[in-house]
Amino acid sequence: MLKVIFFIIAIFLMVSCVQADKPFLIRDVSMHSNNLVEKNGVPLVLRNNELLHTIDTNIYSFATVNEWFDHESILYLTDENGVSYLNKFHLFSGEDELFFQINEPILQVDANPDFSVFAIEVTSLDREKHLYFVNRKGTIIHKLNNVGEEFQIYWNPYRNHELIIAALQSDYSVKLKEINLVDKSIVDFNFEYSYVQWINESELAFLKWDLLSPSFYAPLYTYNLETEKKVKKVDDIIAFFSYYNHLLTITLDDIDKEYSQYTFYDMETNKKLTQFQVPVLNTYSEQWWIPNHAFDKESKTFYLLKPSNGGDLFSYSEGFSLVSIQVETGKEITIVNIDENYPLKLSPDGRRILFGYQLEEIIDLKKRKNNRLIYW
Repeated sequence: MLKVIFFIIAIFLMVSCVQADKPFLIRDVSMHSNNLVEKNGVPLVLRNNELLHTIDTNIYSFATVNEWFDHESILYLTDENGVSYLNKFHLFSGEDELFFQINEPILQVDANPDFSVFAIEVTSLDREKHLYFVNRKGTIIHKLNNVGEEFQIYWNPYRNHELIIAALQSDYSVKLKEINLVDKSIVDFNFEYSYVQWINESELAFLKWDLLSPSFYAPLYTYNLETEKKVKKVDDIIAFFSYYNHLLTITLDDIDKEYSQYTFYDMETNKKLTQFQVPVLNTYSEQWWIPNHAFDKESKTFYLLKPSNGGDLFSYSEGFSLVSIQVETGKEITIVNIDENYPLKLSPDGRRILFGYQLEEIIDLKKRKNNRLIYW
């Protein structure tokens, strides 16, 4: 029963990518936040010979920017008369076209690793959750009905058309499904931990919490989907994330420490790559707050919204620095300063980051400049 409670709490929080000023629960599956904000005006911004267009949409219908479509185009959501429209917008030509529409609310859009398929989560009037898989033409290639009360998907970064779904069922049980979009196969398997990450083509990583004796720390294990074998990898960590061939662990020497330790590993060689410290914003609860972040597998660069110093999460007001950290050398560069711990979405080519509660702003990482995509 305790694991179910943890799942229910965690399902409303974020890694993917995590709402600002809300603690990240390390036992969670992360959810993207949709916040409705008004806007007006459509100015253009000249950026060193690149004309960045802003989205021209009805002030009352705009919901949120959802996802990158490619390195120069994004997908954004509008809602009119109960119909959800997912639109494709080219940042530099201003071309705006309908990508997908449905007569149900769209909650979330997640691209697979090569941006060839988009998972679209919708909810029906009776609050059932469905998942549509759509190709780059906006055509539905697969659909899952009644996935669960809440769920999180984990795309396999090594096999672009495979994913794991961790779903909370109507009876509050948790189910994990492995889905192959090529042959449409679905494999259900029993697994008591809901937050998982891919570490290679056929293995997941998870934190093995002692549910009968709650602790701030847990060992990191791997789970082989083919053999069902579990192997311990790291002792006593508070959170972890995996990226293509890389693993990030977060540790604390003491729960009262002002800094947490971030450690990157190369998963092919099991070699420790780099370590760095991040100030802790304390929740004074069993929940750990983790700053928003992103990873570029091509340049092997980690992006993090780093607090200026540690302190109380709920009274902290000193802003954040978007920093880049080269995981093989440890070199850290401050890109821009931001006032809040906003959600982040890195472009497929690693040149730009969307940020904001509606992902309504964009940062050019090389020029270290940010601009708004929508004005209100």
